[in-house]
Amino acid sequence: MKDTSKLTNEKLAERKNELHSWILSFPALLWLSFFFLIPYILIFVYSFFTPDIYETLPILSLEAYKEVLSTRYLQSYWTSIKFAIYTTGISLLLGYPTAYFMARSSEKLKNVFLVFIIIPFWTNFVIRIFSWRIFLAPHGVLSNLLIDLSIIDTPLRLLRTDFAVLLVMVYVYLPYMILPLYSVLEKMDFTLLDTAMDLGAKPLKAFINVTLPLSKQGIFAGAILVFIPALGTYIIPQLIGHQHSLFIGQVITYKIKNIPRSWPIASALSFILVVFIFALLLGCYYLNLRMKKHHLEYTVVNDPQSGGIFSGLSTPRRIAKHSKIRINKEIPHV
Repeated sequence: MKDTSKLTNEKLAERKNELHSWILSFPALLWLSFFFLIPYILIFVYSFFTPDIYETLPILSLEAYKEVLSTRYLQSYWTSIKFAIYTTGISLLLGYPTAYFMARSSEKLKNVFLVFIIIPFWTNFVIRIFSWRIFLAPHGVLSNLLIDLSIIDTPLRLLRTDFAVLLVMVYVYLPYMILPLYSVLEKMDFTLLDTAMDLGAKPLKAFINVTLPLSKQGIFAGAILVFIPALGTYIIPQLIGHQHSLFIGQVITYKIKNIPRSWPIASALSFILVVFIFALLLGCYYLNLRMKKHHLEYTVVNDPQSGGIFSGLSTPRRIAKHSKIRINKEIPHV
């Protein structure tokens, strides 16, 4: 009876916490519904109107979607997706070691590194992009410095190239990868790595089978936070890139600003992009649920009677089973 009443109380407490969560999140949901959901509905409605040279005719038509599915627009979609993938991959390669080093540092150094990462957010986004224009220009800071050092003879042609666009995108979105990874790695119990190596695993294998699985939530969060804004970016390719490699954000802006204006085509382009992002988020959510079902529990039992971190012969084997590490038979178990 006691167990039954205990379970009932736990369920009531859980439902009460869920109710409190809904109440606390209601203002945010109301805000998002008003300022995000309603504009998306308007975009969806506008995408079925008939485009004209200067104005939009409220006549239902599929002309905008027929135009959007042509080859030239698909090329812009592919350019945006390609650069978003490159930016996410490079940010992960650079951000993971940085976040790992921050997580293993002392408390004072952690705060210093966090300040260094957050400092760029104190400066206006457009000003930061213009500073890169000055730095990468043919007669800018970088070219003049290399010429003065006699490393090159002619100015570098970095501005208005795909390399410059990718470089600035990684610079802008790298903090969005580092911060989620750091928040996950900072909470990790690093004694698990010592346990894995005590069981015979090499440092690289211990990292792949212990650290990497435990940080997958941070990788997911960082990848989403980098990929989605990189996919719809406009100002970076507009100021740094060239006209032969148009991003979908640039195309949408041109359709609204330039003549002939076409709000329906711009709306159709935007709505397809929103559907793609929504499908991507659903896929990530599904993968996250699948990974949670097969979540590996890394446990180290501290048995005070044994005087060590293992509670007999079964504990090292349990850890080895969870972390997929083969126990070295020559290592005696405590």
